[in-house]
Amino acid sequence: MSFALPARWGGVFVVCLLLSGTAIGQNAGLPAPKRNIIKLAPLGWIHGQLPFSVESRLGYERVVGNRSSVAGSYSYLGTNYPFNFISGAALSAAITTALVTNGYGHVAWTEVKTHTQGHRFQVQYKHYLTKHKPAPEGFYLSPHYSYTTATYHSEVKDLGIRFGIKTTNHNYNLLFGFQEVLGRHFVVDVFTGLGYRNKTEKTYDANDQYTGTADKESPLKVSSGLNVGWAF
Repeated sequence: MSFALPARWGGVFVVCLLLSGTAIGQNAGLPAPKRNIIKLAPLGWIHGQLPFSVESRLGYERVVGNRSSVAGSYSYLGTNYPFNFISGAALSAAITTALVTNGYGHVAWTEVKTHTQGHRFQVQYKHYLTKHKPAPEGFYLSPHYSYTTATYHSEVKDLGIRFGIKTTNHNYNLLFGFQEVLGRHFVVDVFTGLGYRNKTEKTYDANDQYTGTADKESPLKVSSGLNVGWAF
């Protein structure tokens, strides 16, 4: 048994096939939307979030909606050797002044060396605002949280004094930023924002015995930064 379409329906059928083939060809030529980004923070290699530190950060962002994504990162904090002489000189000046004030007038200068080691964890949700661009591109607002812990080992060389500082830092921020995919894969992410900081510093002697807690710093936190990455 055979079945034949009327002539006019046969023509419509052929036109539909041609149009569908054209649409498929056009979609095949478009680049797939980027849903994943691996990120680094190049400025962290110059100076980290905490004093006397540099930060090696690896982050990941995942698109979860047309205008939203979630992100997280881990950072290792190490000693800021290239700029440690600046911070070391500041500590040396402060300690020397304190010694002279307390009757050690013979101390003209004492060198302080500091070694830093720590970790930082960050999580955030990003809501993209630019209407003509889907996530992960355009302007965005982002609730952001980070937790940092670090240990400082310092030595006053001329006096043979050693001490340590253990610090923890909780940051709760609201960030405003802009992210763009340049070319097919390279990503630039710049941001700034304000937040609340809860930072604690405890001091220890050479035998790792607790000696006191430093005064609280201002809770106001101003954040800004640059991330670069690879989208796929």
